[in-house]
Amino acid sequence: MARQTIEGKRFGEERALYGSREVLVKNCSFDGAEDGESALKESRDVRVENVYCNLRYPFWHDVDLE
Repeated sequence: MARQTIEGKRFGEERALYGSREVLVKNCSFDGAEDGESALKESRDVRVENVYCNLRYPFWHDVDLE
């Protein structure tokens, strides 16, 4: 399966990556003054590596999360 790679980004807004599929999130942060929540809500086949989560519910209702 091919994965989209998202690397070195900062996400602060509400549901920044909502509904993502087959994604690798690497060296990113979910943080910021926007104070968003549920960054990866309802996503599927998500892998995270070296990710900083400082917002609420980053992995809410996900399937196949590593």
